[in-house]
Amino acid sequence: MQVEIGGADAHMQRQEIERDMKKYITLFLLLGALCGLRGQHLINNAAVRQQVQQDYLKRIDMLNARTEPLLRIFEEEITTEETEGLQFLLAYMPLSDLADYDGEFFLKQVRLSIAARDRFSWGKRIPEEIFRPYVLAYRVNNENLDNAREVFFQEIAPRVEKLSMYEAALEVNHWCHEKVTYRPSDTRTSSPLATVRTSTGRCGEESTLTVTALRAVGIPARQCYTPRWAHTDDNHAWVEVWIDGRWYFLGACEPDPELDMGWFAIPSTRTMMVHSNCFGKYAGSEETTHETDLFSRVNMLPNYTDTRKVTITVHDAAGRPVEGATVRFKLYNYAEYYPIASRKSDRNGEASITTGLGDLLIWATDGTRYGYRKIDVREATRLTVTLDREAGREYVEELTIVPPAERHDVVTATPERAAANARRLQYEDSLRNAYHATFKGAADAAGIRNDNLTPAQIGELLTKAEGNHAELVRLLERNAGKRDGLYLYEFLTSLSDKDLRDFDADIIQQHITTYNPQAYPLDVYLKGILPARISNEGIRAWRNPLRKNMMSELKGNLSWPTICLWISNNITLDDEGNYYNCPISPMGVYELRRADRNSRDIFAVACCRALDIPAYIDGASGQMYVWGNGEWHAVDVVDPTASEPESHATGTLTLSYDGDGEVTPTYWTHYTIAKYENGDFVTFDYENDPRVAKFPFSLTLDAGYYMLSTGNRYSDGTTRSRLEFFNLPAGKEVKKQLTILPLVKRDVTYGTIRTDYELSRNGKQVKVSELMKGKEMLVCFIDPTREPTKHLLNEIVALRGEFEAWGGSILFMVPTSRMAADFDFKAWNLPRQSVMIEDVNDRWFNEIITSTDQYFRDNYPVVYLIQPDGTIVFKSEGYNIGTGHLILNSAK
Repeated sequence: MQVEIGGADAHMQRQEIERDMKKYITLFLLLGALCGLRGQHLINNAAVRQQVQQDYLKRIDMLNARTEPLLRIFEEEITTEETEGLQFLLAYMPLSDLADYDGEFFLKQVRLSIAARDRFSWGKRIPEEIFRPYVLAYRVNNENLDNAREVFFQEIAPRVEKLSMYEAALEVNHWCHEKVTYRPSDTRTSSPLATVRTSTGRCGEESTLTVTALRAVGIPARQCYTPRWAHTDDNHAWVEVWIDGRWYFLGACEPDPELDMGWFAIPSTRTMMVHSNCFGKYAGSEETTHETDLFSRVNMLPNYTDTRKVTITVHDAAGRPVEGATVRFKLYNYAEYYPIASRKSDRNGEASITTGLGDLLIWATDGTRYGYRKIDVREATRLTVTLDREAGREYVEELTIVPPAERHDVVTATPERAAANARRLQYEDSLRNAYHATFKGAADAAGIRNDNLTPAQIGELLTKAEGNHAELVRLLERNAGKRDGLYLYEFLTSLSDKDLRDFDADIIQQHITTYNPQAYPLDVYLKGILPARISNEGIRAWRNPLRKNMMSELKGNLSWPTICLWISNNITLDDEGNYYNCPISPMGVYELRRADRNSRDIFAVACCRALDIPAYIDGASGQMYVWGNGEWHAVDVVDPTASEPESHATGTLTLSYDGDGEVTPTYWTHYTIAKYENGDFVTFDYENDPRVAKFPFSLTLDAGYYMLSTGNRYSDGTTRSRLEFFNLPAGKEVKKQLTILPLVKRDVTYGTIRTDYELSRNGKQVKVSELMKGKEMLVCFIDPTREPTKHLLNEIVALRGEFEAWGGSILFMVPTSRMAADFDFKAWNLPRQSVMIEDVNDRWFNEIITSTDQYFRDNYPVVYLIQPDGTIVFKSEGYNIGTGHLILNSAK
């Protein structure tokens, strides 16, 4: 089918864009000639300044319809410093920011950063190469952007301007703790102001908030990530601050008495990688693990633990070095091998990184052939990998992966500083709790009228909206009257809990549609038209403007093939330019005409929905589906010649499990499924997916080559890993048995406690043996204010049924020094045999540590499984995801 896309309108639009480009390039050249006449430089190094200006000119050449919104600010009266700051930001910012924010926003960021530098005494001591990426840069991660820098500056500046730079950094973190505490959530990162509004955030949001707050008062800061822990599942983000010539670390929204302290101080000594993204061209001395023209990824692992540089040599089957091979340094975590770094081999076939003293799986590929080997960095720093494998071979691989040992040389505070800090934390908790008390809930539903919702539904939504309740009420008032075809409850519950906590009512209103039963079945509408969210993007207004523009672009020929062809002809695929992986909005893609793969696919689905064509992206596989001819079709944007959507060749994978039944394996904890693509395996995301909720289950998957990965972890972090490689032919069913390698029973104990020790419970003395009742007992010493304890509690809640079936006593001990006013033990809904007791003045814990000759340094939670005679048969300390499963594996 031949389709004419564009035409006279598109030609006129291109002419307008070209006129804008010529206008602003001329203006830039004029500004360059006047630079020396309008004040001091922001970039004093002439070579760096020239490089930034060259990169800026190259960047603005690709702005398309974004030219005028981004560059009109140069028509204002701006200084030389402001001009150079803007050029720096525009030269290196990710595509999402070029597409979705205007020049006025970036000019404000430049002016605020310069104002902070000039106001505080430390500003003049910050070198330019530190100031630009770590103060001037407005973005921290993949968060939505807002005017947090301005708001935070106004609140924090009076509190820090008379402090030293060191004390100011500590004070900023106390301010952040007043506003926000830890709570796990999905991977989309809320804006800093949205995080403050809801007063909770996961570690990535807490660290984004804290970096933004530090930069707001001119203190250089960067977000640090261990992309995956080596000794346990999950990852973690924290903050580094630059103070008078060196970098210190701190726990975001978790103030300690000193810098270089945090609950992760000991776990971070067991990591294999800690890195941070640096905006622009990196000028520091630290190793980089990835570099582009726009940013670098900096390896900060030597700041935390012992390291070695490992060099991998890639050979082909004939033993010759392979140049340009992709070498991935993989770490076992979440039942997959996750790349903590990726490099290209040089002409000698070599690729190197600096990493920790543990095991890695080295994966190398030329895109067709692949090879892999395990390296133990404690024993070797060089390894050769041969590309001698191809897709199709079926076999099983078993590996034992050992993480680094921990180090104990951590910073401590004086007792006086620690006590003062504890008092402040309690006060700050009270401020946050007072704010929490203003949130609306089910009891407030009676005051809101909406004929499309029941009072119970309104109460549910109000409770979930938390600090964003005013926006929810505004939306409900706009849609209070009964309307046929308005599925308001289904629409609002299609949003994530985080969406409800940070949405804008004006934007969400533009996504409200009504169902036409003549067009398609109701379930198709609810899946492929109704939701405002498509994938992991921030929700922006696109339905109406995209419909108007695409109707014009497609000349009324509204179908998936014409959309696909238009995208192929007009949208440039750029997987390097959007390096923070913040999805570009559909309208941003339309105007910029450039996108990464994820943003392009979101745009394709948005086009369909805007044109009343049901479409969605499968959350597990990333596959797009479009409704047509009475069924869902798997489709691909890269095939613009297809006249109709065609189903992909698929097969059926049936997975069963015949284990001992004590713990049902869960996706990401015990197993994952991955498909081979371009020389490596890409893991599907079936987390909390009902399709894999119960064994046996069957999945319809594209025909191809697959890997089933399982793992079982000891309490010390060592993992027994199993990889099964198999083919899934088109039209066939393949049955697989999930095999989890058993842990070899280790005859290890950790000392003995006194079961006649007396604890104070409800004003009475009770012996430990009385609490045990002749059975095993789980004892957890916890710090309810810290993230690791919250992870442990969440895990035990998730395994409540299993723990109740086990039947042993569960005792949660909170040391006096860790008691928190906002910790509501009953609200956690823990197993029914759970009891909480205050460990008065930490006496029992100190006795256990002393009598069993254990080392402890503020690394909560500490978990013991104790037999009736007092023998400790299981111990876990600090941050360990999966502790709940490990306890049950060790229990009798």
